[in-house]
Amino acid sequence: MPELPDVETFKRYFDASSLHQRIGHVDVWDPYILKDISACELELRLKGRQFKSSRRHGKHLFVRADDDLWLRLHFGMTGSLHYFKAEEQAPRHTRVLFVFANTHSLAFEDQRKFGEIGLIEDVNEFLKKRALGPDALDVSLGQFREIFAKHRGAVKTILLNQKLVAGIGNIYADEILFRTRVHPATQISSLSGKTVTKLFRATRCILKRAIEASADVALVPKSWLLPHRGKGGKCPGCGRKLRSATIGGRTAWFCAHRQKRI
Repeated sequence: MPELPDVETFKRYFDASSLHQRIGHVDVWDPYILKDISACELELRLKGRQFKSSRRHGKHLFVRADDDLWLRLHFGMTGSLHYFKAEEQAPRHTRVLFVFANTHSLAFEDQRKFGEIGLIEDVNEFLKKRALGPDALDVSLGQFREIFAKHRGAVKTILLNQKLVAGIGNIYADEILFRTRVHPATQISSLSGKTVTKLFRATRCILKRAIEASADVALVPKSWLLPHRGKGGKCPGCGRKLRSATIGGRTAWFCAHRQKRI
């Protein structure tokens, strides 16, 4: 599932390929992913406009279409973007196609159709209505500490809660906990202030490094959990077999030797 580094990568791809282009028309191939808007209305409201700027918050990407309208993109589990020339064929799992005046197109692909596309007028109001927490790369150490002081539960569950901190998903939560040697089921009430600070620093470091690697598993350091995460994987630190557990309804991968439960 696309997480903050993936969506930031999509944002940069969008900026490089599609900003400042006039929208010729919008083709909705599958209206299932449209939220609170019809295919006809999406086409009518975007046609002739120009994408002026973009903004990411957590796992959401917002694109300003002229001055008074924002296109909202959420990538669900399998969503992505693909920009291509007129003579090229659209990707197989295209759901919505933005065709520009230069005849090039931007496809929103989504094999499993858990993504969302909609239009909003105010990004901050949308974030408020969804009760999303601060972006994981914008949250301050003070805010991070306050979140851990005010809530209870397993540390991985807290990291995944988008209403507390937006952008961290299953994969990078495991990576953050592996880096800090914290067992994912550890109750946050048992964490020291020093450990919470380590979690904060690891969060920023890992997300930034993942963005630098364009969220590509093949490009992240081999010392990370990510290239080894999964059935049969071994800890890159000690070589022991990785274990998994279901925590808060999500599968966590960890090294039981290095990440001992408090």
